[in-house]
Amino acid sequence: MQRRHLGLIVALGVVLSACGTTTTSPSVPPTATPQPSPSPSLEPSPSAEPSPSVEPVIAVNGLGVVTTSDLRVRSKPEVSDDSELLTPLLDFGRQVYVVDGPVTASGYDWYQVQPINTPGETEELPFGWLAAADKDGTPWLVSDAPECEAVTTAAELAAIRPILGLACYGNEELTVAARLAQPEATCGVDIGWTISPDWLASTCPQPTYLVAQIDSDELLDVAIDPAIDTTGLAPGVESADWQAVTVTGHFDHDAAQECTGVSNGEPVPLDPDEIVLRCRSTFVVTELEPVGA
Repeated sequence: MQRRHLGLIVALGVVLSACGTTTTSPSVPPTATPQPSPSPSLEPSPSAEPSPSVEPVIAVNGLGVVTTSDLRVRSKPEVSDDSELLTPLLDFGRQVYVVDGPVTASGYDWYQVQPINTPGETEELPFGWLAAADKDGTPWLVSDAPECEAVTTAAELAAIRPILGLACYGNEELTVAARLAQPEATCGVDIGWTISPDWLASTCPQPTYLVAQIDSDELLDVAIDPAIDTTGLAPGVESADWQAVTVTGHFDHDAAQECTGVSNGEPVPLDPDEIVLRCRSTFVVTELEPVGA
């Protein structure tokens, strides 16, 4: 049986480069194909004077793209000993989901971001803060537009990476034909911490029902709102007994704002804002209608 797992993402922070010899490059508009700018060095120059803040054209709850190489992420929106330097560095062309910002500190405008893995990439990327530009105005991060397509089938819904689903559709309702299954077993593995509410993001999910594609046994990585009326739903464990249903739901469920880490003996390894983002990125089924009902 397949089940949803919560991918752990290491907390992000940004270390910023020093302003050595100043170079001038044209500003990159939000819709333009980014061109590499000089790689930021590891520490800022103590004598550098802050330039005026970069215009906040990077939208919160939208995407950005890195326009330099080796861009550092920090745990706090500032250059200080308390702002942890996180790895790996972000490469040119890396997409990020923008959670918050801008916050102006240490002469930079900072954005809280979640870097996005490319398809097939498994490296954990740090959640945290990075600066949008050098102090001379050279851009390190610009706005980017997601590539969104209409979702009409369960297979198309399954193909969406959760963070991009949040960027594309927000809390827009999506409806697809699917099948409802009864779990064959429950998780039963305690890794020492979890996320509450457990129906939305538990590290050991034990759902009442699972949702599968209509033409295959592949399960969808979704959560089912416990407020759903389950009257008339009676799927079996075997795929031949799964029940045809119409599924309606959306990303960015209201309950995501309540998500929090809970220790069961081990420290919670995720930033609180990162936990909320993971919950917001989960597709939540809010209606299940038996086919033919």
